[in-house]
Amino acid sequence: MIARIMIFGNHELETIRMTTALASARDVPTRFQDPRVKESLRFALFRKAFRLPPPSEEHIARFRDTLLDGDPLADDVVRFFATLPRGEGHRLLSRAVDHGIDSIPEAPAPLVALFAELDVRPEWVDDDKLALAARTADRVGTSGERVLSCVCLTGGYRSSAANKPIALTGALESMAYRRLAETSKFVFDLYDSRTLARDSAGFRGVVLVRLMHAMVRVRLADDPRWRMEAWGLPINQADLLATNLLFSAVFVIGLRALGHIITRREADALVHFWRYVGYLMGIRLDMLPRDFEEACKLVYLSGSTQPPGDEDSRKLAAALLAVPVTPDLPRPLVYLDAQWRAGFSRLVLGNDEGDELGLPNNLWKFLVFVSAAWNFATELVRLLPGGEALLIRIRRAKVRRNVERALEGKPPAYRPYPPRSEA
Repeated sequence: MIARIMIFGNHELETIRMTTALASARDVPTRFQDPRVKESLRFALFRKAFRLPPPSEEHIARFRDTLLDGDPLADDVVRFFATLPRGEGHRLLSRAVDHGIDSIPEAPAPLVALFAELDVRPEWVDDDKLALAARTADRVGTSGERVLSCVCLTGGYRSSAANKPIALTGALESMAYRRLAETSKFVFDLYDSRTLARDSAGFRGVVLVRLMHAMVRVRLADDPRWRMEAWGLPINQADLLATNLLFSAVFVIGLRALGHIITRREADALVHFWRYVGYLMGIRLDMLPRDFEEACKLVYLSGSTQPPGDEDSRKLAAALLAVPVTPDLPRPLVYLDAQWRAGFSRLVLGNDEGDELGLPNNLWKFLVFVSAAWNFATELVRLLPGGEALLIRIRRAKVRRNVERALEGKPPAYRPYPPRSEA
């Protein structure tokens, strides 16, 4: 199989090389891969399948530059909290989230600035689209959990640069089960909040995760092990966007691969939902897609510029694969479930990417097609009177039970794990 495809002529290639050389002079992290020079087969096929034009120099340059951009508002809060007695910053943050910034007498300026943004709901937010996205996520039930594990999380580990904040903390290598449970709870709360109201659990989770990212970013930026020249800023804007796309557009692609019928309206609603989540998470609004078509263009741009997997990719993927998506799965089915999930990851992410991640590759992967056929058949229930409401009620309840069992009665911490050297 041809691994790379040339997509430009000699003259254009020379221009691109000159542009890349100029960009290098501006300290572009070496992780950056220019898709105009060499395009992987997987992304060439993706671009053709979705009829995407090659990204322009402007789009590539803007995306490339965000590898060095963080989240100034949240980062300032974390730096201020570092000057306070231990635990005081978390107390202030919790009070601001739960009771409002006005409940804090003489609130610190960085926290006031952050909540001045968070407390203003943008005019472009469409509650009908948010509610439709939540209903769609409820309807697919545990398929959403499988896409979350096999595609959203596993796909993110493939990047040997984007995986470094997790790899250096050991968060999934040593605490894979707990981390997956917390991520599942985070996503469940988002959709359970329907329209992400200010007093919802979903809104609260977003703010806490945003500050957790900032804590990791500030900590690792000062860590001698962090290679800024190679990886860019820890949890930078480009990687935040990549994660957002995995949970929106790539989530849709994964559900469709599992046999679910996701309409264009539902796909656009899911992207809109995660646009608002991304905004609350501190991603620049001008980077966030407005609909599924825009999101697919960004999936191509983000994915095709990522470096290949490394040993950390394989360790993280193996740790995640060892955690059953369904809690309390009977032991004889644990192995079969892992093979199914590895096969599903390969189906959506690609075989070459599966090899980079060290995922098993055997005939059990074809069970995915059986699952897809079953899911497609159950989608027909929606055509019956009250059928869709029934699917939503049953599947939402099952996901809730899975999340509660996985957490074992403990609330999610949404705090960074200590670096490996401190663990």
